[in-house]
Amino acid sequence: MADRRPLITTRAIILHRGHVLFIRAEDPGREWFFLPGGLVEHGETLEQACAREVLEETALKVHVRRPLYLREFIAERHQRRSVHMPGKHHVMGVLFLCELAEEHAATPIDQLGTFQPDEGARGVKGLEWIPMPRVPEIEIMPPHVKDALMGEFPPPADRGMQFWPED
Repeated sequence: MADRRPLITTRAIILHRGHVLFIRAEDPGREWFFLPGGLVEHGETLEQACAREVLEETALKVHVRRPLYLREFIAERHQRRSVHMPGKHHVMGVLFLCELAEEHAATPIDQLGTFQPDEGARGVKGLEWIPMPRVPEIEIMPPHVKDALMGEFPPPADRGMQFWPED
């Protein structure tokens, strides 16, 4: 029997000049967005994994500031998951507030980042800096991200990390 333990991932919420960085994906008849990030490797801290994944996927260096949200996702319970996601996918994800490294400060927003897809990135089309006023208009997975960005963001540090239960 295959190992079916939950995976641990990190995701980066990167705000810059009134924009947030997303990865754009497509399924048949559907365009949606998600945050850069990925799996934690053995021996790697959550912060290291977040910075590494952002660099691998976007060619951008970030400072990982603090964890904001912990999310649980069990794919087989969701109708709105991507057609490319395995039904047995079970993830515990930590979403971090990040900021771009100083070396990116002078780069125009439309030139920040280069999409670097990994082998498992089926349906993923590229990076997109979404202006904050446009966030309500797009589909973001998980939906909690949109709710968070449209509320008090970033939340005050003294609020601690919020848990987003399996939805």
